[in-house]
Amino acid sequence: MSDQWLEETRSLLEDYLQRCLRKDRHPPPTPVAQTLCRVSEEMIDRNREFYESVERLPGDCRTTLEQVAAQLPLEGGLNWGRVVGLIAFAGVLLQRPGEHKGATPQELAEVLSRFLVQEHRDWFQKNGAWDGFYKFCNKHETGQAQENSMFSNALMAAAGFGIVGLVFLLTAR
Repeated sequence: MSDQWLEETRSLLEDYLQRCLRKDRHPPPTPVAQTLCRVSEEMIDRNREFYESVERLPGDCRTTLEQVAAQLPLEGGLNWGRVVGLIAFAGVLLQRPGEHKGATPQELAEVLSRFLVQEHRDWFQKNGAWDGFYKFCNKHETGQAQENSMFSNALMAAAGFGIVGLVFLLTAR
């Protein structure tokens, strides 16, 4: 099952990261991809100031992402909000001015896929993999966008503060 998860994760994240670069307005190909795009966009909107500061971070994108990913479970554990925060962070890293400081969407998708499916496979499996992500992010969907938005606000606020703290912790070292 993990090979299927790895392939699915790599494909999903590569699509998301390519969309970050192209600003693709075509609908994402699957309901999970649509959910990932929606909640990532909400995460970035609610933490705009932080995500705008990412372009000033030193170092290359891949190394920065690997460092933040390595610290994430140590600084408060994993949850879907923190995972979305990390994925959104990778998308913003790719948008930094210049030549992406040595990283491609494929490379960052590989880093994230390895992080989720290999390094944290038990957590990923316990939380239902991408089906679990989809159900978690849409479980409050009642047809009323306001209720879903309130849920997303709480999820994204908690996750955003975790990512912000990790990045500043790493850049201060």
